[in-house]
This record gives sequence, structure tokens and C-alpha cells, in this order.
Amino acid sequence: MAIPELQSEGYLPPGIHSASLSEVQARFGSSSAARQRQSELLGQIVEAARGYPTIKRVLVWGSFVTAKVEPNDLDYSVIVSVAHDRERITPQHRRFFVPSYARRYYGVDKSYLVIKDYPLDVYVERVDFVCRNRSRRPCGILEISIRGELAGDQP
Repeated sequence: MAIPELQSEGYLPPGIHSASLSEVQARFGSSSAARQRQSELLGQIVEAARGYPTIKRVLVWGSFVTAKVEPNDLDYSVIVSVAHDRERITPQHRRFFVPSYARRYYGVDKSYLVIKDYPLDVYVERVDFVCRNRSRRPCGILEISIRGELAGDQP
């Protein structure tokens, strides 16, 4: 499935758009040094996520998936099963998946790093937040499936 074209304001059309890691990197990860660094980081995150059965998807949002030439950072969230709390995150991956570590390494918004897929009302509220720009207007985000249940890179 192709990533849709950006709208005139520089955002993806509202909604969650499925894409493979390679599609995301090809589209958004090469036009500047900042984008290249963020794209490499995204690759590390997705690769690490594949080792945890409780991580289902990585959502990529914020300025990285816009027309902004030099995004400040890589905004991402991991969608996890309710059993994720029992998952042991290895020390080398804590900077990607443990909110306090991610905040320290990358300035990640701790509240939106890990989104559990249940209870449904909390899941919907959190996903709705990342599907809006700073002005709170709806915009699109990208979803990379880790388990291969959607179109995209297979594990």
C-alpha cells in the first residue's frame, strides 16, 4: 500500500496509513541529515521491536511524517498487548521501549511511547492524540506492523 501524498499544509491526510519500514524510510528518511539520522533510529526501533512478541505495531507521527525539511525529532509510539508489562525489555532496548529511558535518551513524550491495545477507550484516546497536529487538527500518521498482519515488511 502506497503512502498517500501530503496535503497542501504538509501533513498526511487524516487517518492511520499502513506502510512498511522500507516505504517510510524511502519517503521520509533521506532528504536531510536530520531525516537520515531519524530514519536510522526508526530502523533500530523496528528491528528491536521484532524481538518482543507483545509489541504489535510502531506508529510514526509528528514532524517526521510531514513536509518539514528538518524535523526536530522522531515521534513514535509502540502499540503493545496487555501482557506487555510482563515482558522483560533487555538493557540495550530500554532506550526505545521504556518511557523513562526514552525520555532521557531522545526526549520522547513518556505518555505516548507505549500504548496498550486495551482498554479500548484509553487506546482510542491515545491514538487520537497522535493523529492530531500541534493545533489539534486531524492529520495522518504511519503504522508499521511488526507481526506482519498488515501490508508491509514481514518479520
